[in-house]
Amino acid sequence: MKILSLYWGLYSGAALYIDGKTVSATLEERFTRKKKDDAFPLNSIEFCLKQANIKPNELDGVASASLERDYFSQLTRQALWGIEDYLKQQKEYWFPLFYKNKKNDYEKIFDYRADRSQHPKDYWSVPGDQSQSFSKDVERLISETLGIDAEKVHRIEHHRAHAYYSYYASSFRNENILSFTIDGHGDGLNATIGLFNSNGTYKRIYKTNQCNIARIYRYTTLLLGMMPNEHEYKVMGLAPYGKEELSKKALDLFKNTLFVDGIDFKWKIKPDDSYFWFKERLEGVRFDSIAYSLQEWVEKLTCEWVRNSVRKFGVDKIVISGGVAMNVKAMGKIAELPEVKDLFVGGSSGDESMAISSGICLAEDLTLERGEKWNAPKLIPFSNLFLGPCAGLESEKQVVEDLDKAKYQILENPLPEQLASLLVDGKVIARCSGPMEFGQRALGNRSILADPVNIEIKDRINAMIKNRDFWMPFAPVILDTYAERYLINPKKIQSPVMTIAFKTTVEGFKAMISACHPADKTARPQILKEKDNPELYAILQAFEKLTDRGALLNTSFNLHGHPIVNTPEEGVSVLQKSGLDGLVLENYLILKCE
Repeated sequence: MKILSLYWGLYSGAALYIDGKTVSATLEERFTRKKKDDAFPLNSIEFCLKQANIKPNELDGVASASLERDYFSQLTRQALWGIEDYLKQQKEYWFPLFYKNKKNDYEKIFDYRADRSQHPKDYWSVPGDQSQSFSKDVERLISETLGIDAEKVHRIEHHRAHAYYSYYASSFRNENILSFTIDGHGDGLNATIGLFNSNGTYKRIYKTNQCNIARIYRYTTLLLGMMPNEHEYKVMGLAPYGKEELSKKALDLFKNTLFVDGIDFKWKIKPDDSYFWFKERLEGVRFDSIAYSLQEWVEKLTCEWVRNSVRKFGVDKIVISGGVAMNVKAMGKIAELPEVKDLFVGGSSGDESMAISSGICLAEDLTLERGEKWNAPKLIPFSNLFLGPCAGLESEKQVVEDLDKAKYQILENPLPEQLASLLVDGKVIARCSGPMEFGQRALGNRSILADPVNIEIKDRINAMIKNRDFWMPFAPVILDTYAERYLINPKKIQSPVMTIAFKTTVEGFKAMISACHPADKTARPQILKEKDNPELYAILQAFEKLTDRGALLNTSFNLHGHPIVNTPEEGVSVLQKSGLDGLVLENYLILKCE
């Protein structure tokens, strides 16, 4: 069975499923070089089909994530918004609606943002009532783009796709698994609980639209002067610098809104909106106290919800998906719960992940329609996420040939020992090799690597390329043989894709100090198994032989504000524009001459 699946929204993307395996997946931003690109994923679709040498008419079906689509969000291309646009939305649309009972014309407010040249041009440029029909038009737009029968295109319900993502990314099979989804909004819901039985059959057992955690987190991010739908991780990183004794006002405010009653989300005081109501009441509170209180409230809520659910349904192995699952600190607290025996959180599990999981949902649906048995246990996990484009030798040869040899030293087929030696010497080396990672986290193939024992390396990387906020930590990639020594993880919970924050041991913090959070000494690790990335594993092993340490600093290979690099050409461009010391390609090592 061959199924193309796509997500069209912030971080648009596509994936291809063939006979029980997700064989490719990528995001549109990697090709257009527009961060968070929400354009129709034409390039992603083309990559997936070309990679497998499949024509659209050979597909058994096409899955499109979400039943409902917001015409105005797509028309105004929210991926391209800045903070001022979000403030304008609050002041000119939401404030009049909530506080004056006046509904202003959204399209008129953002006419300067309307993109009528996007694909398909004839749809957006022709006047009509698309605001009412856009959700229903999606199948037709996809089928016309691919040149296939519209009956082959199927929409998949939002939270079902979320639930399937972390379950099928995990190695959990042949046992009951409790699934949680929690996000800002999708098809009328923002949190669900479901059960995958031992055969992999999914049944939803709880749903709600009252869990406004993600929406409040989003607009508190805006309140703090940062970008909604992008910089929530910065608020999470800022939170540990806050002090409990200075945060009572803010913490009491959050606690007196949403709370958990059993497995239900309920309100003590329901805010009139998610921005102005909090802005008025948090005036005068320190920025770090707001971040601390928000994060503390989220951790307490999610932990109580999971704890009560595990007790109620009697299943202690769980998976979590949705935008809130990107909050690695909350996931770390859930992992520590005595009620939770095991946990898996899929990589980059926001809405972009549905580009993958909606295809699995459709595969199940089509299998059952044919009167066949759905064999979930045989589906291959995709936990390592190396599903994207892979640079070829010819393109690497071309970029190397074009380099100024007076400025760069070029070595062919570098050995892991050579790379490890450079890292030990304090060099900061980028890697653009092998298939690209899917999602928002670099996992070694499009990464910047450095020795994490030197605290000054963090400032060097920020100065040379990343320009991250001073309070934000980097993350480590850790050999699986060192995980117990470096992380406090008695349940041996798997974290191959940087989705859970763990407390570090004394040895671990010392060995990875520049890749840990300095305030609370946690780490968001990529725990690496050799089978997931043998080449990166070999570099770590060579580094371990030289240092007796089993971890490297790993951060995404990109210029600040730009998507992760895709091609060797982009990798060399970033090398030339930054203070990086060198670049590893599949077949070459490029070093700047000193």
